[in-house]
Amino acid sequence: MQKEKILSDLYNGKIAPQSRPIPQDSKYRALQIKLSDLADSLDQKLSDTDKKTLDEIMSTWSNISEVNGEECFTYGFRMGARMILEIFEKDDEQLKPIIG
Repeated sequence: MQKEKILSDLYNGKIAPQSRPIPQDSKYRALQIKLSDLADSLDQKLSDTDKKTLDEIMSTWSNISEVNGEECFTYGFRMGARMILEIFEKDDEQLKPIIG
């Protein structure tokens, strides 16, 4: 892959890691299903007021998860970039044939 293509695709929204399909056999999907089942079970037992509170809790939890995902992605990306920069900052004889 050419780096110009990746940067262009990222800028234009063609690369969207958060919208990738979730495999049927993933732990994430299993936890999603469990959470949904538990919420549905509890929803059947609650008053209308309590149902609204549960919906608000679920919505807030979803927002927290989104923010956390973005922060982890950004942190990981920056850490990776710093590792690459550190590689090129070292005066290492083994790297000289690779970079110049």
